[in-house]
Amino acid sequence: MIAGIDVGNTAIKIAAGTDTDVDMLRVAEAETLQKAAAKLAELARRHDSIEARVASVNRTAAARLIEATQTLEPDRVRFRQITREDLPISVATDHPDRVGIDRLVGAFGASSGYALPLVIVDAGTTVTVDLVDNDGTYRGGAIIPGLEMQTAALASGTDALPHLDWQSNSQDSMTRPATNTASAIRLGILSSVTGGIERLVRLYGQPQRVVVTGGDSELIAATLQDAPAGDYEIHHHPHLVCRTLAALNL
Repeated sequence: MIAGIDVGNTAIKIAAGTDTDVDMLRVAEAETLQKAAAKLAELARRHDSIEARVASVNRTAAARLIEATQTLEPDRVRFRQITREDLPISVATDHPDRVGIDRLVGAFGASSGYALPLVIVDAGTTVTVDLVDNDGTYRGGAIIPGLEMQTAALASGTDALPHLDWQSNSQDSMTRPATNTASAIRLGILSSVTGGIERLVRLYGQPQRVVVTGGDSELIAATLQDAPAGDYEIHHHPHLVCRTLAALNL
């Protein structure tokens, strides 16, 4: 059994083999690492052993997850940290070894499943907007503060604006124009992020496909679909990174 594990700053996602379900655990919750470790231990007992492939932008959380899992199952779980060398994709950036492994995994996964050229939007703590060209080469991209990060900045930088939870009442952002403070914050931040994505797609030469993944991907993909402009297809693939990890031919 092979498990793909995407360890981000906000969430840990686990995809087990060809199972359709993905376990998504919030890093902010104290028990997340223990839950993730217990999930991996349970998979190992069920399948005798597993190879756990990890792509992480949160080294501390990844190390703690590995330690917690090995405490529960020291022999049946073999961890493999995925690096650029494991991915059959060309990288044309100034410093290929410095590109976040989650961005490269997502780029390879998207380019394996969708026609090229394409843009990959990974909407998590930050929103990355990356280009894979006609030849399947990763060309780099842009990094935008994510929905939650922008909301936290507004709350901490002002006296009267509240900190909002995007997971609970995200539909408030669809009121246009907004008629209350919470809706105004949601509409403004969502518009700034999706408007930035739309501009970047144009700057990249208007690829015909945009693949959206990550924790906030459902809302961002829906907003991009609703935009009046844009001659490109929107594809929503919420668990692209961990799914790609589980399917890698290594």
